[in-house]
Amino acid sequence: MTTEAKSPPSPPLEKGGANPPLTPLWERGKSPSSTLEAVFRQIAATRMAGVSLLNPALEVEAVGFQQWREDWVGVLITPWFMSLICLPGPDSLFEPLSSGSKQDVPLPSGDYEFLSAHEDALGHYLTSSLFSPMFEFPDMARAREVAEAVLAEVFKPAEVIPPTPPVGLTEKLEQPMSRRGFFGALLRPGNPDA
Repeated sequence: MTTEAKSPPSPPLEKGGANPPLTPLWERGKSPSSTLEAVFRQIAATRMAGVSLLNPALEVEAVGFQQWREDWVGVLITPWFMSLICLPGPDSLFEPLSSGSKQDVPLPSGDYEFLSAHEDALGHYLTSSLFSPMFEFPDMARAREVAEAVLAEVFKPAEVIPPTPPVGLTEKLEQPMSRRGFFGALLRPGNPDA
C-alpha cells in the first residue's frame, strides 16, 4: 500500500469574495524556506519512509533562499537529494511545464538547466540536481557547507572577458614584417593579387 501526501484543503472563501485569494508566502515577498521544508519533511515521513536511499544523518533543510529577479532560488537538502531549486514569484517569467520538462534558468554565473516539477502544496517549481543519493555526506554541517559553496558560485557574476578589438589594415601595415611574411601574405589563397 502506498501512502501519498496530500496538501490540506484550502479554507473556503466567504460569500461575496471577502477573503483575498490564497497565495504562497514567497509570492508576497517572504522566503519560501519554511514552506519548502514542511512539504519535504512530509514527503520524507510518508512517500520516502523506509526507502533505502535515505541518509539517516541528514534532514530536510532549505539553504540560502534569495530573490533573483522575480523568483526565489536556493538549495534544498533532503536525506535523499540536494538540488538547486527555483520557485516562481508572482511576476515570474517562468512558465509551468509538465514535470520532467527541461528549462534553462539564467543566473548571475551563467545559464543552468532545470527540470520542471510539481507538488500540490508548492505548485510548479524548477529543480536542478546536485547530489543523489546523499551517502557521501557524513552530517548536516558538511551538506550545508556544500550547499552554501554552490550558492556562492551560482550567484557569483560571470567573468566578463572584454572583446579583442579587430585589427584594422592600418595597424597591420604599421607592424614590422619580415620579407617571408610579406611574400607569404601575397601568396595566400583569396588574395586577388596572388
